[in-house]
Amino acid sequence: MQFLIVVRTLGEIFRLRHVQGPSFSTVLAMQYAGGALIAACCCWVGVVLYFFRRYALAAWIALATVVALLAYKVCVIMR
Repeated sequence: MQFLIVVRTLGEIFRLRHVQGPSFSTVLAMQYAGGALIAACCCWVGVVLYFFRRYALAAWIALATVVALLAYKVCVIMR
């Protein structure tokens, strides 16, 4: 699930570039790249915890990732 969040976030950059055309800016892309970085780090932590058989903690990290990305979207991207 977390890897799909990373792919979806990076894919949003290409969708916006297609929709906005020449008015697409690097500043806008970096906002989404920041969200992808958050998702990738949380994905890494979740995989490491899963590898060490901390299944419940890995599930909580996945949930916290979604909450953190929603907060990031509201605070950074939608302002």
